[in-house]
Order: sequence, then structure tokens, then C-alpha cells
Amino acid sequence: MMRFKRYIGVVCVMTISVAASAQKMGRYHKNLLYEAEIYFEQGDYYYASELYTEVSKVAQDNGEVLGRLGICYFHIPPLQDQAERYLELAVDRDDTESLYYLAQKRIQSYRFFEAIDLLQKYEEKGDRMKSSKEVGDLIASAERAAVMVRNPVHVSIKNLGNGVNSSLHDYAPVWDAQGERLYFTSRRRYDTDSEKDVSEQYDENIYSVDLLSETKRAMAANEPLNSRTNDAAVACSEDGKSLILYRTRKNGFSGDLYITEKDGHSWKEPEKLNDQVNSKYHEASACFGNKEGTVLYFSSDRPDGFGGKDLYVVRKLPDGKWSDAQNLGPNINSAYDEDAPFISAKGNLYFASNGHETMGGYDIFCAIAEGETFLKPENLGYPINTPGDDVFFVMDKEGKQAYFSSERVGGYGLQDLYRIQFNDANTIIYRGKLVTIGDNIPPYATITLLNKDSGAVEGLYQADPKDGSFVLALNADQNYTVVVEADGFRALERPLYIASDDERSEDEVEKIILSK
Repeated sequence: MMRFKRYIGVVCVMTISVAASAQKMGRYHKNLLYEAEIYFEQGDYYYASELYTEVSKVAQDNGEVLGRLGICYFHIPPLQDQAERYLELAVDRDDTESLYYLAQKRIQSYRFFEAIDLLQKYEEKGDRMKSSKEVGDLIASAERAAVMVRNPVHVSIKNLGNGVNSSLHDYAPVWDAQGERLYFTSRRRYDTDSEKDVSEQYDENIYSVDLLSETKRAMAANEPLNSRTNDAAVACSEDGKSLILYRTRKNGFSGDLYITEKDGHSWKEPEKLNDQVNSKYHEASACFGNKEGTVLYFSSDRPDGFGGKDLYVVRKLPDGKWSDAQNLGPNINSAYDEDAPFISAKGNLYFASNGHETMGGYDIFCAIAEGETFLKPENLGYPINTPGDDVFFVMDKEGKQAYFSSERVGGYGLQDLYRIQFNDANTIIYRGKLVTIGDNIPPYATITLLNKDSGAVEGLYQADPKDGSFVLALNADQNYTVVVEADGFRALERPLYIASDDERSEDEVEKIILSK
């Protein structure tokens, strides 16, 4: 009943808002605007964006229309880069909801202090749609991200390159350590029959790459791993002989988890897991919980959980069937989403969450095993986690390296696949401080770290507006360019190279002078 009342309220707000926006429009554009609002409220952002685009041609100064268009682009992965421009225009025209979404874009681009200011303005608005808790949680994420970026962990992270990653989503690495092959899921075009969905993305298909080859190239998997529905690689057993897949049903929306066994060099026809795992709800990620394959962890948004997606466990019974699913409880599951579980060789649980203490979006967490339970999850830290989505973590037995997918600065498109090298002595922490004549610290100065050798952007940072300090995480023996930009000051570029045998202290701070 509460959901019904809320829906009525949203429709009323929408109708009043549309009526105000449409007063100065002709009948044709009024009708387009009403239709756009219907698609928008249904979450069909692509079709809504096309209609708002047409309406914006006669409503170039209408903050609400520009804001709706920006919010649509925010939710369409291939078009997200266009969101910020329209959200900025809408904020300049006093559109309330655009403040919240522009703050999220600022967080994604490491402009945390600007995001906090936008959210505080949004919090004061009486006509906002987001709850105080949602606003407070996002402010906490921005504050947390600012602290974590200044305290990076010692790891080396490398993109797997454009032979593996595409301009679209590439995610969910599944590591067959026995065969040194990495399976993953991609939204790139599979063949000439591939079609785009309402989010302007092609359907999911499974690809793989030989990790031992010098030139790593992704190859599409054949049947039975791929079909004419969405197919995603989910998990591989320790011996490399079993693979868990996710496959949508013919309606293209709901789906189930399947398991396939290796038969020589090929895979058998996948078999759907039973009703203890699959339900009429959404189960799209899982992992094997032990080397025998008699324990499975999986995520589900079934209604008996603590929030959105929760993590569950099932165990194989003596008769070969799976036990009833057991929720991992409130220590692991939050009021938001937990997804992509992975159990390490030590029995520790790694997973992605957008509900625990994150930097924004999904972060990767580790919960140490203690008997049959797990301790409180800990964030793996920056630069493993970023303000974007960081998910689908898999690690080797020794805990020396891992693979994961991430939507971060410097990638080839949306989500990309990356490799992590832990405890890498090659990681250098560089601390700087912006200073000016008269100590007039610019409030929103940004620092871009460019790798001159690869040509890639390796990091975005924002100086603390209180004292101008910032921290960079970089690799030794690499040629970098540091670009500093601040309103009212000249842009500054300076080279940066730190040798691996450099004896500088990590606490040493280098001053950078800005001039007007």
C-alpha cells in the first residue's frame, strides 16, 4: 500500500512539474514532453532522452527539461559522457534534482569537495525527491573518498589492454587458474545478428583470453557457452572443470544460474541450478565456496533479504541436491546491494557492495573467515576501489595477484578488465601542496596525472580546499606529466619522474606554485 501511495505522489509531482514546463510550448511539444515524462518514470531513459532532446530545441532555457535530459544520459552507459553538460546547464537554471546527479558526476571525476557543496545545497531544497538518508550517504561517500585517495594502498593496477577490452562494458573476469585462461562477459557486438537493448547496449556474451600468450586477444566463446540470449561467465571451479553461467530466459529480462562441466576441450550443455538457488527473482552472480564444489555462494534480490541484492549460501546434501539458501546476515548484507562473491583459498569472502563504506558506486570488500561465519567487511582501499563501480574480484591461491572489472579514469570505454599486483614495491606515494602568492588557495583545483610513456590518464585528483594539499599514487621509473588547473590561475604542467631507488620519504611534501 505504501508503494502505491508513493507512486501516486510521484505522478502528481510529475504532472504538476510538466504542466509548469509546458505552459509556453505548442501542442506538439507539450505532447512530446508528457510522453517523455511517462518513459522517464518507467525507467526507459533512452526513449525519454530522444523526446527530451526534441523538446529542448524549443526550451533551451528550461532547467527541468535540461535536467531530465542529463539524468537520462546519466542512466544510459554509452551516453554517460553527455550527462554532465546538461546537468550543469540545469543547475545554472535552478533545477533541483540536477544538483544530486551532478554531485554524483563530480564524485566520479574525483571532485569530491565540489560534490559535497552541491549535495549540501540539494539537502536544503524543499522540493527534492531523494531522502535525507540518501543525501547523507552520498555526502559520506564523497568525504570517505577524499580521505581514501590521500591514503593509497601499495598495489600495482594494469589495464589488460585494447586486445581484451572494448569501448563498451567488459566485466566479470572468471579465472581458470589451471588452464591459465580468463573468461569474461562483454556487451560488444557479437555477430551481425546482435541487437541493442533499451540501454543502447548489445546483449551479453562470453569471451576468453589466453593469459600465457604474449599478445592477449579476446576470443568469443562458442556454443554451448553462448546462445541467442544474454550469457555471462560467473565462476570457475578450482580444478577448472566446472563453470557457472548466467543466462536470461527468452523474455530477455529474468534469468537463471547454470552449471556446465568440461568434456575434453569443450563444454557440455549447461544445466540450470535448482530452485534453492534460482527463483523468480534476480540471481546473476555466484562462486564456488570450496575446492570440492559442494558449497555455493550467490547473490539474489529475493524479498527475504536486508536490502536490494543480498548474499546467500547453499550446501550440497548427501542426496546430491542443494540445501535451502541461507542469508549471510546483516554483518555482510546492507540496506543496499551486495554482489559478485568470491571465496579465496584461505576461505575469506570478497564481494562488491554499494551499501557498506564505499567511495561511491560499488567497492570491493573482504570479510575474513572465522569458523562458519565472517568478520566485518573491510574496504580494499584506493586505488583498487575508485568513485566508479569496482566489482567481480578473483584472486590466485597465493594472494599475489587478482583480476577485477572497473569503470575508472584511463580505461578504453565503460567497465574494463584490470590486473592487480599486491604489495608492489614499485608503487610510489607522492605528496604535493599548491601554494600561491598571498596564500590564496583556489577552492576546486584539479590535478591530472598523465603517463607520458603510455599516453593514458592514470589519475584525477582534487586538492584539499583548506590547505591545497594532494596525494598521487604512481609507479616508479615512469615518465609523468602533472597538470594543475584552477579557476583564476594559469594552468600548469610539470614533468614528474621518481626512480625506484629514490630515497625520498613518503611524508615529504613538494610545493607547486600557481600564478595568475
